[in-house]
Amino acid sequence: MKYPIMLDITGKRVVIIGGGNVALRKIKGLIDTGADILVVAPHILPEIKAFDVRIKEEAYRTEHLEGAFMLFICTNNPEVNQMVLRDSKPDQLVNDTTEQANSHFFNMATVMKNDLLVGISTGGGNPGYAKKVKREIGQLVENIATEEIKNRNK
Repeated sequence: MKYPIMLDITGKRVVIIGGGNVALRKIKGLIDTGADILVVAPHILPEIKAFDVRIKEEAYRTEHLEGAFMLFICTNNPEVNQMVLRDSKPDQLVNDTTEQANSHFFNMATVMKNDLLVGISTGGGNPGYAKKVKREIGQLVENIATEEIKNRNK
């Protein structure tokens, strides 16, 4: 059983190893958190470079993890992934997007509307189901928000 929490990572160093589509998805979820994001990879998508994040377009080195609070392993290179796992410190939260068993945490599907944030998780066991539930909850939340606006305008 996992323990669901929300973390304030404002100003915390978040290191993403990898520069492809998975890294891009993680950045999109992190960009508004106020985290200090560093992306490290030999090749980084132009879409990632367009974000206000620090970029090191180079091969992974242990030094890249220094001072990191949270790490995302987003490469398709098993050797690099294992090096990051080996180099990570016990006080660093690790999300290995290639192997959930290596992760301290994983991301939930979320629906956000105004001040409401709903997290949806199947514990990583059925992402397709979480995505379906996210769509349904998103529609429900949208309907409720629309109804609230209608009621206020009466």
